[in-house]
Amino acid sequence: MWLSFLFLAIAATGAVLANNNGVGLKPPMGWNTWCSLGRCGRDYCDAKELMAIADAMATNGMKEAGYEYINMDDCWGDHRDDKGNIVPDKDRFPDGLVPVVKYVNSKGFKFGLYTDAGLYTCSSGGRKYKIPGSYGHYEQDANTYASWGIEYVKMDWCNTKINGTELDPHKQYQEMSDALNKTGKPIFFNSCEWGVDNPWEWMHQYANSWRTGPDHHDDWKTTSKIIEVNADLGDYAGTGKGWNDPDFLMTGGEGCDPPVDSVHCPGMTDTEYRTEFTLWCLMSAPLLVVTDVRNMTSIMKEVLLNKDLIEINQDTTGPGGKRIGFDKTCGENACQIWAKNITNGEKAIALYNADSVSHNITLDFSLFGWKVVSMQNLWKNENLNATNSYTVEVESHGVQAYRAASVG
Repeated sequence: MWLSFLFLAIAATGAVLANNNGVGLKPPMGWNTWCSLGRCGRDYCDAKELMAIADAMATNGMKEAGYEYINMDDCWGDHRDDKGNIVPDKDRFPDGLVPVVKYVNSKGFKFGLYTDAGLYTCSSGGRKYKIPGSYGHYEQDANTYASWGIEYVKMDWCNTKINGTELDPHKQYQEMSDALNKTGKPIFFNSCEWGVDNPWEWMHQYANSWRTGPDHHDDWKTTSKIIEVNADLGDYAGTGKGWNDPDFLMTGGEGCDPPVDSVHCPGMTDTEYRTEFTLWCLMSAPLLVVTDVRNMTSIMKEVLLNKDLIEINQDTTGPGGKRIGFDKTCGENACQIWAKNITNGEKAIALYNADSVSHNITLDFSLFGWKVVSMQNLWKNENLNATNSYTVEVESHGVQAYRAASVG
């Protein structure tokens, strides 16, 4: 009955996702455990931490801004019981996951978790033994997740060689997608096979979002690489399709490893964090934060709570934004022009400087067939009008972002 109602509701709105599970009509927003309590890859989580995150997000402005998911990465599973059911780590979750899910729900958030398509997960979340993946248990795990109240599942792609033969990602992601949908519960499904098989071309059949490239770390090298990977993929994203996932947001800095006694150990500058968030928003990418939001620094508040950019991210008028050109006066590919079509014929525009020195970047309005343009700076909240073109200085690795409309 639920699925019948779902299909009728989607048909009535004219918004049909290729993966018709009733969720993911907009890019998801939320938080993930991956880099919060240590450097990325150390992944740790427990019941106390997750409930504290829910408390923080309910009061620090994130809930009001639209962040709705609290997700675990590779940090919660432990083993399978004699019936093949996946069992959470009892040291980290002594009462199981259900009380944590209910607590997170009571704060107004949805709860998600991680699994792997193969025999074992990727990192084991700091444990010295292997954690079971979902291979051979897709339907069983989907039913378990649904019974726990899980509303977001990420499926990774490690340990996928079985008896010497590599699994087919098309088949495995389809099987898990079918299993999740068969539960009758609206569960957001994220695939993570790092873009090696061009998932943007086909994964929309099975998942609500798909990783497009390698892991994103808290450094400019990987950030700039991921921006480049995603620069031309915007048309694959949108309501009725799904969302390109460039990976997590590192805003404010990942966690620190001992003996450093600090909450955040930033690997990028504030300018680079603004650029990261701006382009993720224009790309209509999932906004999933992996830094410790219980301790919001000034740059985290400035970036993660920027309501104007979040509005751009959540605007589903057209496909995801993409790079549409260059200002060649800066060099071959240094000064980039990005745009996304938004409501009322307006555009979101980003002028991005990928170079190691500052540049003046000129936007020629003829790109859009415009002459006189009204522009709102989405970081400075300043309004201006310009005719024919607009030039602004953009610092190294920086961005200037605008909401723009033709006015004559």
